[in-house]
Amino acid sequence: MSDYARRMRPVGFGLAIAMGLGMSAVAGARAADGLDAPVRPAAALESLSAARGQVVALLPDWPDGAVNPDEPEGSAVRLAPDGLLLTADHVLGRATSARLRLEDGRVVAAKILFRDPETDLAVLSASLAGSVSGEGLTLATRDPEPGTRVCAIGNAFGLGVSVSCGVISAQGRGGIGFNAIEDFLQTDAAVNPGTSGGALVDGRGRLVGLLSAIYTKSGDGDIGVNFAVSASLAQRVVAAARAERSARRSLGARLRATPLGPERPGLAIVDVVANGPAARAGLRAGDVLLAIDGWPVRTVAALRGRMERADARGRLTLRRDGRELHVELVLVD
Repeated sequence: MSDYARRMRPVGFGLAIAMGLGMSAVAGARAADGLDAPVRPAAALESLSAARGQVVALLPDWPDGAVNPDEPEGSAVRLAPDGLLLTADHVLGRATSARLRLEDGRVVAAKILFRDPETDLAVLSASLAGSVSGEGLTLATRDPEPGTRVCAIGNAFGLGVSVSCGVISAQGRGGIGFNAIEDFLQTDAAVNPGTSGGALVDGRGRLVGLLSAIYTKSGDGDIGVNFAVSASLAQRVVAAARAERSARRSLGARLRATPLGPERPGLAIVDVVANGPAARAGLRAGDVLLAIDGWPVRTVAALRGRMERADARGRLTLRRDGRELHVELVLVD
């Protein structure tokens, strides 16, 4: 991991709302998902207030002697329709159980159902009926386009669940160095220690990403380059938790990054597993994998992130003998 890439350190709980979401239309993904339709300021404020109510403080219960004073707390997001909670796995650390602190100060027990360190996601359950109003956040079905207004909601600096707003800076970020599997949305919305596991929401209060990491040169302060695990990747992990199965998909090939040069960079296929997905798709040693579903892949972490999205289709772009070709990869859970 680069010296410039540091995890967020989860801490405290309080209130500080910084708005900006409803001041213009959400210039978003596609009309089919409603992301680029105008959002009235009053409606945006109402959606944001409702979304904020679905984010709580997370208190990991570490084994005796294993408490990390630099990371005492984090955030968790309640999901629709069944009230499961999603958080960042690194917040839990060595914890075997956790508690949730609600806005009124009450603390309730939470059970850790599923942990996926490769994506930095974890799924919890807790009995919050009658304690938290609302039905949880809905996962967005598409990534918001760069420039779309979004808000980060989390438990920052011990001040409480607060809101900061900005824009989506980029989609499909991978190979940053945080996780083995990366599919990040980058945002300039202020994200600081304590917001790990919090929500990145759009103008309709939908969860577009789970706050995971900040990129900083020194210390842990926000400099406007922050990352949230995409809702599409989170959706597969939550589905795996619900079904009690693995969240992994396999390519069935060994890869290495191509060196920088005049040719389009990608991942060179070193060898292919017999009868694996890559072999069945006709891939062979010497091919260079350039993109999946139209997204460039220059690192294994980025490839795995795009493969494991809920909306992945497995359309590969390859370079073979100096020519580009397209093949269909059957994605197997």
